[in-house]
Amino acid sequence: MEKKAEKIHDEDWLKNLPVMTEEIAFKPEEMVACSACQRTNPPTRVKCFYCGKELEISAEQFKRIKTNLRKLEAWEKGFNLIYTPNPSNFDEKSLGEIAKIVNLDTVTLEKICASQTALPLARVESEKEAVIIGERLKEFGFETLILSDEKLAANKMPQRLRGVEFWDDKLILVLFNTDEIVEIDVQDLVLMVFGTIFERRTSSIENRKKGENILLDSTETASDEMLFDIYSHSDVEGFRVFVKGFDFSTLEAEKGMTANENLKKLAEKLKSVAPNLKIVENYASVRESLASIWEAEEMKDSKGLTRQKFGKFNLENVTKVSNWTQFNKFSRLQRHIL
Repeated sequence: MEKKAEKIHDEDWLKNLPVMTEEIAFKPEEMVACSACQRTNPPTRVKCFYCGKELEISAEQFKRIKTNLRKLEAWEKGFNLIYTPNPSNFDEKSLGEIAKIVNLDTVTLEKICASQTALPLARVESEKEAVIIGERLKEFGFETLILSDEKLAANKMPQRLRGVEFWDDKLILVLFNTDEIVEIDVQDLVLMVFGTIFERRTSSIENRKKGENILLDSTETASDEMLFDIYSHSDVEGFRVFVKGFDFSTLEAEKGMTANENLKKLAEKLKSVAPNLKIVENYASVRESLASIWEAEEMKDSKGLTRQKFGKFNLENVTKVSNWTQFNKFSRLQRHIL
């Protein structure tokens, strides 16, 4: 006996469905043509969907652009949207909206504002994208500036100093491991940035069995070192003073017992002779906020296979986590906003 199919809907059920009247596609005149491949793109894009070239966006289209705040890799060249301190107070609702735009949590954004220090809000892949985000923040009275990774030049270290001599109205900077000296008028010394370099190194030995790596041993060492960078009026790369390898004899009778103590005394002496010197010493307190955009670097190095006994090999790895690049960016940022 043939079984009839169960009737689920009335025959006219399709006629009773609501009709969508709004346009879900962009009109032809709204599309943006790529100057490179000539193909048209939705007006919500910054780059061409087909060839990746930046599109020419009009001022009217800025509000429609959908920004892509993906996390850039350390090797990629990005553009940093920087918060510039201002006395404006932002209510909870405004902070919530601003946090959504830059893809930060509200607590981190509040800490950035409270620091009254120039700090990064976002790192994006194109300058145009940074400009668009900056314009949206400006509507809330939130002032920003844009600095490229190229300008920050975090991989280019400041020149390390071996010594400093005070001569009347000049500073004689002695470069590390060379006989070269640099003369700076004390009036031209404009910035000093304090910080600490942290490094954590983990060595592990693993044995591979049946396709799995089994951890046999692991050792971890950590170190930290105080330092400060100084910048002159005409210099944006800076000079760096470490506690190790620096000749503190210039302090003469004021020289203390420990290197950290002497570093602070040297800073005080520089401050006393340089009337235009600005000092930034809150790096430690803003590190957590910095890490939201500029993370500490992690590098993993495989030492390869090491023979233990006949037919037995272990794999040795070394992982190093350091804030070198993060502090370099922070220091150079403070110089660029002067």
